[in-house]
Amino acid sequence: MSTAKSVFKNVSYLLIARTAFRFLTAIALIYAANYLGKERYGMFETATAWANMFLALNDLGMSTLIVREGARDEKKMAIYFGNTLLVETVLSVILFFIIIGIGVGIGYSHTTIVLMALLGASNLIFEFRKVMRGVFRVALNLKIIGVVEVINGTLFCFFTFGIIWLVKNPDRGLLGIAHTSLWVDLFCIVLLFAYTRKLVKPQFDTKLILPMIKQAYVFTLYNMFFMLYFQIDQIIISIIRDQGEVGIYSAAAKLVSMFLFVPLMLFQVTMPIMYRYSKNNMEKYTRAQNLTNRYLAAIGIPAGIGLWFLAPAIIPLVYHKPEFLAAVPVLQVFGWFLAIRFVGIGHGNSLTTTDHQGLRAGIQLATLVLNVVLDIFLVRNYGATGAAIATLITEITITVSSIYLSNHFLRQSNLRDLASLLPIIGATVVMFSVLYLSKGTLPVIVLVILGAFVYLFALWIFRFFSEEDKIIMKQILTRKIEKNTNDL
Repeated sequence: MSTAKSVFKNVSYLLIARTAFRFLTAIALIYAANYLGKERYGMFETATAWANMFLALNDLGMSTLIVREGARDEKKMAIYFGNTLLVETVLSVILFFIIIGIGVGIGYSHTTIVLMALLGASNLIFEFRKVMRGVFRVALNLKIIGVVEVINGTLFCFFTFGIIWLVKNPDRGLLGIAHTSLWVDLFCIVLLFAYTRKLVKPQFDTKLILPMIKQAYVFTLYNMFFMLYFQIDQIIISIIRDQGEVGIYSAAAKLVSMFLFVPLMLFQVTMPIMYRYSKNNMEKYTRAQNLTNRYLAAIGIPAGIGLWFLAPAIIPLVYHKPEFLAAVPVLQVFGWFLAIRFVGIGHGNSLTTTDHQGLRAGIQLATLVLNVVLDIFLVRNYGATGAAIATLITEITITVSSIYLSNHFLRQSNLRDLASLLPIIGATVVMFSVLYLSKGTLPVIVLVILGAFVYLFALWIFRFFSEEDKIIMKQILTRKIEKNTNDL
């Protein structure tokens, strides 16, 4: 099967499944927020933030190393798979007790510490999907990953709604939702492991663990930052302000995070291919990379501007309690963050697949420090909105650095990148104009649909879709099976 077809098929599986998973979990947590109120919801999100804080450390980047090395030599898969599972098991136990220790040390309430234990166990268990997903990524067979994620989202949504409807005491319901997360995640990981063993059975070679860690640790640094983005803000807010303010921040973050899976999903599918191209055919690599950058920007810029403009209508539509209206300016800032993230993330991924992951990790580490410093000042003065502003400034820094360095290594012009954004910016301006003129006369859902149609039409008018795009689309849609991969 052609590479374009294979990528499109796997992206389609993941897009449908991840959209369903994100939608189901988001709906469950949004209703939970309305059920719990901002204080209890803030406790839940504070515990979630600490639970997520160490997730990138539980395999030290070895699950990403599996993809890189497996894409280049599939004979390494069994030992890499087994060693990674062993390391992840040991580290997960250690991190679990660290999470609980932090809760006790900071002096959180008993309920928050219990939540940290339940959600910490839940998230550490669910992170085992990374190493198993790496096996399926190398095989370019991500259908089962999608199925398991849909099962996970469906079960979590079903049981969470059951708790909301049946448990009248929100304090008991809060703990019930945390238990639901734990047991659903455990069931899904066991199911996924059973299917993964059909592709590769884990083998162990403890002598290779240290060399693997030495190769993989740089992946940990930038993976950690992606996981910590919102968590850092939530943790600092919980310490400097209160958990009610965490609830406000999380209400907006929950909405914008529904979009962030798109570039990560695309990267999961294309990463093995891009690793091969970076070693064997840089011309194909550059063409594929430019195509990815263009389409990510075409998705993120209008989505971000739409969130910014429609935030005053979206927040009360989603969160019915007046106390959540304070999340409107937070979501508006996140709208700009989303647009910037989609413009730059493809360039950041390019640094990884061209073996400049150490440089990318350095950028992430420096901006992590920047984000913490900005948070301490801005959260104290502006609360949740200040945390969102800190995140936006940090993302701008990452994006500018990634674009410059990626273009430098690929020997491409920064002006070329800017020119490729002009049709997208023009179409977004047209979309915004229509939304501005229609706001107040149409429901927000109708505005979103109208804006999407107007934007796509404007993209066509501004000739965003190139001849190369049309060729690739024909290759995707055709039923002809090709013997080689000269399609990207």
